[in-house]
Amino acid sequence: MERRTGIKKDYIQVKRKNSNILTFGGDQGFFDTARAAKEDKKKKSSGCGVVAFGDLLLYLGSKGPSFCIAECEPYLNRALEEDEYIDYFNSIYSFLGGIPFRGGVSFLKLLFGFNRIARREGWKLRAMWGFSGKKTGERIEEMLNRDIPVILCIPMMLLKKDKADGLWLYKAPDLTRAAFTNGHYVMITGIVYEQTVPYYEVSSWGKKYYINKNEYDTLIHTHFMGTILGNILYIR
Repeated sequence: MERRTGIKKDYIQVKRKNSNILTFGGDQGFFDTARAAKEDKKKKSSGCGVVAFGDLLLYLGSKGPSFCIAECEPYLNRALEEDEYIDYFNSIYSFLGGIPFRGGVSFLKLLFGFNRIARREGWKLRAMWGFSGKKTGERIEEMLNRDIPVILCIPMMLLKKDKADGLWLYKAPDLTRAAFTNGHYVMITGIVYEQTVPYYEVSSWGKKYYINKNEYDTLIHTHFMGTILGNILYIR
């Protein structure tokens, strides 16, 4: 695979408690314990948007003091312990107002949450959510070229006839199928090409996967509200 563009710094890493393996981004699976409370079970099943939002803030904070906010300051520019990341996740979870329903955090919460922080901190950045899907690809490339990772939503299937549909996540080095999902946030950290086919390099569940861009575009354009629920947090 040939990497064409991507973020410039190392992405978020967390050392897993049981194996010491370093993750690629945060993982709501840290809440998967035998004695997990009801709220923690909800974080595990529906916390992908909180992970993506929190990791975005951590990455921005690593770029320099101007983007370092109080919520992130203790956790920047190093591999975190799992318990540290859980503490950080919980602070972001509270900031976003928790997860009100099983479907997870809405794109509106991510949008308003980011702009609330940007205004508070005096950032010139502002976020918007795409709707048509026509500019999604070029906006992703633009953000990566500006060294900003991209929160991407794989749309939830709203119609009964579509419930079994979704998107494959692939793993390196041979791009074999690794997971199948819908209604899920991931973080795009780069764009790679396998021959002439573009893939998004993404963080999901603390692992590095790849999404076939053409398959994603087909999914959002062929399902009810696909280009609204399946889009990006565009930061400009």
